[in-house]
Amino acid sequence: MTWNYPSDDDEYKPWDHISTPAPPPAQQPGVQPSAPPPGPQPPRRWMSIALWLSLPVLLVAWFTVPRLLPHDDRSIKATIPAIPTLTTLPNGYLRVNPDHPFRDTPANQWREGSDGIEEPPAVPVGRFPIEQVAAAQDRAKQLIVLARLDQHTLDTGDAEPIIALVAPGQGDEIRSKSAPGNEAETWWVTTKLAPGFKLLPARPRVNGSMSATQDDKGELVIKTNYLVAYAFQAPDPKAISDPMEIIVLVREEIDYTWVDDSAYDAPSQGMWLDHASSFTYAGNCAWFKKGFLAPSYSDTPSYGTQVRPTEQYFDPTIPLPTENDC
Repeated sequence: MTWNYPSDDDEYKPWDHISTPAPPPAQQPGVQPSAPPPGPQPPRRWMSIALWLSLPVLLVAWFTVPRLLPHDDRSIKATIPAIPTLTTLPNGYLRVNPDHPFRDTPANQWREGSDGIEEPPAVPVGRFPIEQVAAAQDRAKQLIVLARLDQHTLDTGDAEPIIALVAPGQGDEIRSKSAPGNEAETWWVTTKLAPGFKLLPARPRVNGSMSATQDDKGELVIKTNYLVAYAFQAPDPKAISDPMEIIVLVREEIDYTWVDDSAYDAPSQGMWLDHASSFTYAGNCAWFKKGFLAPSYSDTPSYGTQVRPTEQYFDPTIPLPTENDC
């Protein structure tokens, strides 16, 4: 399955409307032109992200990131391979069938991969025309697909495809935080599978919503709220007796803000991951704390009391859970 990216004709590019300044006049030999006094510079815009992590772990942190120009790279492609034939796992009777790992869970009714990321029909929002809203929604979907579903990103944690589609200032910040060993600090950028763990050939299942609005600063915001269910391989599938031993559920609520306000400096223009919160259910606590996903069958058993039925964690309409058992 492939994701079709916006074409040159339908993607909004505010920098296309910037006129090219005239070249400076020829300089006379031996004459140094006097520099004009610097005019007032537009302020640098700052971003505040509320970070919520849970597995069912909850950790709250606040930090600021400088907003720094839009960047566009339509060559970015997501690698979501077709489902191969399952040949390495036993085909005998299993209480959990690796050919259909989501059976007996709510995720079995969800769409596969990027098909589950449905964009609403674009409508004008405030000062933003329908074409710009559609382009911003397309960009948000691109970012979700690359960050949460792309096989290369899941296996490597490579943030460069994301960096190519956000404002360079945030891209610089992401790159500076993406050194090996710092994976827990970039959960809001990409989802990363723990080393040594592989997904089953069944595509992740996705459910949630997207909406466009205008914030109190007059910026276009694409609000997203999606659940992704990942099904992992197990060394001994016959030992798995519950689907949630191999399924890890991740809920991400991320606001993607499109900045094209001349009140801010040029490096503040472009798409930003603005407000991000996340909840992860039924994963390996030790790996989660390091910033990776791994299935619960590989974790030390937990005997805490679950505060709500498992089915509720699959519901994107309830408030983001805050319970913690790691």
